[in-house]
Amino acid sequence: MDDFASAAMLRLIRLGLHRQGLAPPPAITPAIMPGRSAHVPLAHKRRLLDSLLADHGPLVLLRIGEAIADAPDEPALVALALATSPPDLLARWQRLERFVHARHRLLVQADGPGRLQLQHVSLDAQAPPTPAEHLLVLGLLVALARLIGTQGLTATADTPEAWRWQAGRWQTGRFQVPPTAPAGQTGLAPGHWQWRWQPAPPGASTPCPPAGDWAGTATGVLAADPGRSWSVPALAAALGSSPRTLQRQLARQGRCFSHLLMDVRLAASARLLAATRQPVAAIGYHCGFADQAHFTRAFKKHSAMTPVQFRGAFQAAPVA
Repeated sequence: MDDFASAAMLRLIRLGLHRQGLAPPPAITPAIMPGRSAHVPLAHKRRLLDSLLADHGPLVLLRIGEAIADAPDEPALVALALATSPPDLLARWQRLERFVHARHRLLVQADGPGRLQLQHVSLDAQAPPTPAEHLLVLGLLVALARLIGTQGLTATADTPEAWRWQAGRWQTGRFQVPPTAPAGQTGLAPGHWQWRWQPAPPGASTPCPPAGDWAGTATGVLAADPGRSWSVPALAAALGSSPRTLQRQLARQGRCFSHLLMDVRLAASARLLAATRQPVAAIGYHCGFADQAHFTRAFKKHSAMTPVQFRGAFQAAPVA
């Protein structure tokens, strides 16, 4: 289960190459074909990416992320695509890294409204991300930022080639990169990136507070995005109220925020376990649990079964 994100990434690479009219290197093709094991060694994945960089150049790797349009049902992408802003998107990405015990981490530092400094690093100082891995992750994050409707996005990579996403296209140096770049463009530096975008104006969308059933309305809001890092202030803002008012109204109905959120996440995960073939770890991430151990503990506490046991007992005629 730990490798579900790796499997998703390999599927995305295959889709991204197909989208660009390319085929993966023959020696590596079996590892990224549908139905293969998700447990692909890190060295194998790196050989694939290094081969693509050497054969086709950086632009091909940067554009692989565009294949998210061809993979709408990937559980991790579903959760990421529900983000409401670049900071929310990157926070979800960081939780995904922790959830799957990824070897790499994205460090994020705010630099003012609509400005972020990002760094793509490794937990092992002796094995930093490769240039090809930097390109793949940057391209995917930019594609996700576009998917959630980020306005005026500019993403710049601190490399000798000065790769950047600007005005709706990838550019390098002072000239625009053509749709098909020549092979062999190299000279890439470690993953330091700068993001700039146009934040939504304050109060652009102000919801009305619930008229009566606060718990029911709050449940609907939480259920629409169970993977979000919800808090009392975040839920109150989504309902158009103050945190204190929200807590008081929930208390009047004998409910509290933490129990409401857990109920929503458990219900969502139970539905997915029973009705789909999505990997258990993917379901845990999509439903907002901190990691796989947290998902298993919480689910067993409330159902007396682990997620795997629940699926075995109740999954009937699962759909894709």
